[in-house]
Amino acid sequence: MKLVSQRMTALVLLVMMMFGGAGMSALADEATPEAAPAPAPVIREVLVSGNPAGAPGQVLELVRYIIPANTKLPIHIHPGMQTAYVESGTLHYTVLEGSMDFTRADGTIGVLSSGEETDFVPGDTLMESQGMVHFGENRTDRPVILLVASLFEADEPPSTIVEAPPVATPVP
Repeated sequence: MKLVSQRMTALVLLVMMMFGGAGMSALADEATPEAAPAPAPVIREVLVSGNPAGAPGQVLELVRYIIPANTKLPIHIHPGMQTAYVESGTLHYTVLEGSMDFTRADGTIGVLSSGEETDFVPGDTLMESQGMVHFGENRTDRPVILLVASLFEADEPPSTIVEAPPVATPVP
């Protein structure tokens, strides 16, 4: 009888360890939040590139950018002039410092200055000047595709991330 009792105790402990451990594991899984999926990267595809004889030390590029859905680009500047054509999607654009010219698909011409923002849609074009502080956002569920021509210093990256310029506060 003592042998049966010891075997029952061992069996009960074994069952508790098996199911108790599984229960603890399930609780641990519930307590650990799932990592958010990494955002899709912006695709930068150089379509053609060259070094114009008339612009020594410069590189002229035509690039296709694909900005995934619900993606905000970092605040940045460019080391030269850049022109862009919105091929598809809606790009929400904000100028933080400086200004840029744009032309709407219907031919309307405008200027976007410091502190202003707008949406650009297919057929719209924009001309970004060197050093203008800005960023773009795709606030939609579809990708934005831009065709971009740029003339930059050959030894510079196409863009440099910068901190937001300080916001002026009114003096009372």
